[in-house]
Amino acid sequence: MDRIRIQTLIEMLALRAQETAVSIAYTYQNEPKTYAQLWQDINQCATYLQQLGLERHDRVVIALPNGHDFFAAFYGTQRVGGIAVPVFPGYSPARILQMVQLCGAKIVVLPSSMPLEQLNRLREQTTPLGLTLITVAESKELETSASFPEVRPDDIAFLQYTSGSTGNPKGVQLTHRNLITNVNQMIAGMEIRVDEIFVSWLPVYHDMGLILKTMVPFYLGAQTHLLSTGLGKIHRWIEAIQQHQATFTAAPDFAYRLLVRRISNPQDYDLSTLRVALNAAEPVRASTIRDFEAAFGLDRVMVAGYGLAEATVGVSMWQPNHAAKVDDRGFVSVGRPFPEVNITILQDNKPAPAGEIGEIAITSPANTSGYFNNAQATDALFWDGEVLTRRRGGAEGFERAFVEWREANPISFEPTTFLSGDLGYLDEDGYLYIVGRKKNMIIQAGETIYAAEVEEAVNSVTAVRYSAAVGIDEGRIEGEQVVIFAEIREDDTSPEAFQETSIDIVQAFQERFGFRPGAVYLLQPQTIPMTYNGKLQHIKLQQLFLDGELRENGRILFPDY
Repeated sequence: MDRIRIQTLIEMLALRAQETAVSIAYTYQNEPKTYAQLWQDINQCATYLQQLGLERHDRVVIALPNGHDFFAAFYGTQRVGGIAVPVFPGYSPARILQMVQLCGAKIVVLPSSMPLEQLNRLREQTTPLGLTLITVAESKELETSASFPEVRPDDIAFLQYTSGSTGNPKGVQLTHRNLITNVNQMIAGMEIRVDEIFVSWLPVYHDMGLILKTMVPFYLGAQTHLLSTGLGKIHRWIEAIQQHQATFTAAPDFAYRLLVRRISNPQDYDLSTLRVALNAAEPVRASTIRDFEAAFGLDRVMVAGYGLAEATVGVSMWQPNHAAKVDDRGFVSVGRPFPEVNITILQDNKPAPAGEIGEIAITSPANTSGYFNNAQATDALFWDGEVLTRRRGGAEGFERAFVEWREANPISFEPTTFLSGDLGYLDEDGYLYIVGRKKNMIIQAGETIYAAEVEEAVNSVTAVRYSAAVGIDEGRIEGEQVVIFAEIREDDTSPEAFQETSIDIVQAFQERFGFRPGAVYLLQPQTIPMTYNGKLQHIKLQQLFLDGELRENGRILFPDY
């Protein structure tokens, strides 16, 4: 199939259905779906949406988990020229209504497995609001429409709402052109091959699981095996890697840490076919790379990557089959930028020299045009200063396929530059290091402390499950202090064990920073708030502490005063 002529996601799937109809598009829980079957599902759902009056640029909220229904609804919306808005399916009805209001949707797609009584009750509550609730199952018996509007490259394909770890959700507008561009950037930058075999449990309602783990293989015609989300039965992930002889998987750092901790017999699993285990979406720890590869007998398989919804998803990644670069403070490099991605480090709104920490500004043709119906946040996102080019020689340094694609699809606009809100630096060779979020800096006694660096040190303590560091200023003379919150394992809950763990945490912190933290609190498991894709919610945790809710709800185990 000639991928060069693909300019929209709909073209991509239409050509797959035409030229590779009987090939497997993906498997979900080992149940295969061919491209012909997928295209049929998409057209049936599109017909249903069209009958409901969906028009070009109308939004459809899709509250569906991983599975066949998601793809039918997501691409079915785009087939009619609409804008898909995937959201966490575990949201409460009130939260889904909030997302509906944010994007102005009139249709919500709910799971076909929802009991009819519950669905009808929700319909009664939302009909007065002008909202239509549907399921994909209701479209299954329809004859597909013969006429759908043309989908253009610059049409918005979907809105990716940010997870809200540092503020209110904002709808990142991603066009078909954004998506096809970033797909090609990642294929080149990650050296992804046509014969790749993907295995993923990542949620398809979020960017990495959706774009990297499904759109990329759809574009290439590579194998992809999708699992249900959730890590309660984490062994299913590595069982699937072994069963399908996967070459490419991806997850946030916490998932790999959890894998190493929970799998007591790693020698029973053969993961030797893995070529890439991408570690992204949160700070990457050198200890995670070391422990994962040692546990499963792998070498140079885990690679660190960096991405944001505002850049579509992928920005940079360490090259496969290369040892990770780790700086003197333990920060892992997330590699060099993908083709046509420029990184500028800003200090006081001016480009900083190599080695200096500042805010990361990203220039790319895959960048969003802004946030949906949020002019204020959009204005604050972009930067129009001088851009320093620090990348790996442009497209020439990547595979010829990317160069050929770009020659057939030249850039017809000036790429934008946006402020990521992340702090990092570039070394002399142009490798990027992430040191934390701009809003997760703590200033104690004139010292700048990055929450990620604190958490790296604290998580090395054996009794600690997860940790989070925030800055607390209670108005005293000492000013802002580093306050550490650590969820602990349930092996020993005696006061003596709590005290010993606290001492270990303080010692780990002091060895790293040379002074003591302001306070340490040991918490019950599942206390530290996280977004649905595993990012720590530092601001929410800080507020829970200041409001006294952690103490009132019995979440603080030690100290008991």
